[in-house]
Amino acid sequence: MPSSIVFNMININNQNTNATIGIGENVQSSWDSHSKNNYGTGEFIGNTISVNIVNVLYDNDFIDAPINDQDFKPTVANQV
Repeated sequence: MPSSIVFNMININNQNTNATIGIGENVQSSWDSHSKNNYGTGEFIGNTISVNIVNVLYDNDFIDAPINDQDFKPTVANQV
C-alpha cells in the first residue's frame, strides 16, 4: 500500500551547512561538507542561562581548515 505525505506549506527559517530542500523527484549526490568551529564554552542548545562568563579563544592557525578536495564521485541519476 503506497503512503502519502501532503504539505500545505513549507516554511524554512534556517538552513545549516550542507543542507537542502528537495521537492519532487530529485537526486543529490557527491556532496561534501568541510568546516571548522570554535566554541569557547561549548555549543548552547535549547534553553540555557549563562552569566558572568569570560572566554578567551586563542586560535593560532594561519589558515583554518585548508581543503584540497579532489575526489571523484561518479553518479548515475535516472528520473522516472
